[in-house]
Amino acid sequence: MRIHVLGSLWCVLVSWISSPVSFAETANNDVNSSRDVEEVTVHAVAQCGSWPIAHIDIVGCEYAELKPEMLQGIRKNRAAYLTRCMRCENGTCVPRAWSRDQLTARNLCKRLFVTPIKVSSRSGGSSVSDASLFVRFSYVISRRGRVEDIHMDLLDSDLTDSQVYKLIENGARQVRFEPLKVEGQTVSIVGLQDGYMLTGTF
Repeated sequence: MRIHVLGSLWCVLVSWISSPVSFAETANNDVNSSRDVEEVTVHAVAQCGSWPIAHIDIVGCEYAELKPEMLQGIRKNRAAYLTRCMRCENGTCVPRAWSRDQLTARNLCKRLFVTPIKVSSRSGGSSVSDASLFVRFSYVISRRGRVEDIHMDLLDSDLTDSQVYKLIENGARQVRFEPLKVEGQTVSIVGLQDGYMLTGTF
């Protein structure tokens, strides 16, 4: 099912994608702990999504990736901030929503729970698209730390629904997350959102 987006919604999605994923003002006193959550700076987040796909505009993008030596600190801080960042029950966790003035909290939660430990430098797949692409989608981080259950919520593109889905899915196969454990049980993270806005070749 394709949902075409009118011009006004372009502005809405730009704002949505460019704002970091969610966290509470109480985290302001704990910013120093984010040193244990070092990541590569992401350029043009509003366009690139969280992992590369086979598209010509991805060439100049960089993607956040947690370093292996940071994982011990990540696990420790996850335990400390779990209830502030997540709502968990029945084997799944959902990220908490934060307002625009809680960026420090939002950023710290994203680093702790929704930043990959592995992102391929290039998306798997032979062909590279040069079509315009504007998409918002939801996904799940499984108990194995993989991207699953991708669902497109908004789409405006010269590509078909199935082509866009395949682009996103192929890129997601290269991504790995540190599995989340709650009280010794590995759980999935649901209700995550992401998107791409790529102009392609005119």
